[in-house]
Amino acid sequence: MISTAVIPSSLDELLAASGETARTLAGAEQSAWNGRVIESTGPVLGLAHWDGTLYLDSEAILDPLRHLYEHPGQQHPTSALVQYRESLATLLHEHAHFLGPSGSTQDAAREAFVKPGSRQLEEGVTEAWAQDHLDDYVHRLGVDKVAPGIESVQAGGYYAAFVPAVRKLTSDLDSRNDLSRGEVIDLLNRETAAGQFPMLVTLVYNSTRLPDLEPDGADTRSRLESILRAGLDHLDAYELTAPGFAAAKSISTADQLLDYLNQEIQSAESAYTFSPLHADRAPTHANACALPPPVPTPPPHEAALSGPTPSSPHEVALSGPTPSSPHEAALSGPTPSSPHEVALSGLAPPSATRSQSAHLHPARGRPVAALTSHVHERRRERYG
Repeated sequence: MISTAVIPSSLDELLAASGETARTLAGAEQSAWNGRVIESTGPVLGLAHWDGTLYLDSEAILDPLRHLYEHPGQQHPTSALVQYRESLATLLHEHAHFLGPSGSTQDAAREAFVKPGSRQLEEGVTEAWAQDHLDDYVHRLGVDKVAPGIESVQAGGYYAAFVPAVRKLTSDLDSRNDLSRGEVIDLLNRETAAGQFPMLVTLVYNSTRLPDLEPDGADTRSRLESILRAGLDHLDAYELTAPGFAAAKSISTADQLLDYLNQEIQSAESAYTFSPLHADRAPTHANACALPPPVPTPPPHEAALSGPTPSSPHEVALSGPTPSSPHEAALSGPTPSSPHEVALSGLAPPSATRSQSAHLHPARGRPVAALTSHVHERRRERYG
């Protein structure tokens, strides 16, 4: 908790304190943030780049925060307080992407991020955690003193296709493992993409009787991982649909995913419980690709926005080559080598605009090739 003596009094000071405040709030061992913030323009609000640089949109994120510190302690209309809050939510979300355990690397995280289900899990966890801890973040940074009333307003959330499913899955794991509410999200948020899936699988597996029943070398864990990846990857189909529709589909997908996990667990436990003389035989198990192909049927005005539903990678094996959706085609350019990279393959960091302070760095002198295509982004679409 920061003291009133060191409350940031300017945007520069806020940005300088923002990373370490997020790290201590999360209880993470390290942050990959390199201390650089680039003011940008473009279709994304914020971007946590693999090189450790933080990009923040000028108009939507940094300008409201400048206004906040130009009028400290004043009363503001609700609309202004909501803008301030949304800017801080984006700041916290992006800093959460940089968090990880001691010794973790961005290279390993980047490699894991493009595997099926990893992006959906990380974005869902990051957004859910940021929503849950925003008030504490605001208080630790002293923004509630600079903008009285900011804690009394609410801002909309993001990633409607991912967050509800992640909340449902992690809430189930909280119960299975006798953990406090939200603890699984907290644990996953302290991991990079390289550590999130191994932790998720371990939490599922250890919540069963299988650690005491299975012999060494059993492949149940790998089957659980396949089910989790297929289910979470399935959520991509709803990412560009209307928020309410996406949230409903996210919840129904999570319900199906939990059903398949329970079937797999029950099948494995039954095999080892009721056939002790044949414990070395692999149990029958649920089909990891059994989730039905998503066929969103939003109203016509929503369909006009969302376009055709893309196939997910686990459906490709059953249906043949994956057709690109309109938003993928617009971003991707040349066809990527892996189907899991299609949605991210052409996305570049937003263009840098100007630098107003020592903490805002333009991208002058940096080769375009250094701005890689696989990034974390916070979209403009809201829900909730």
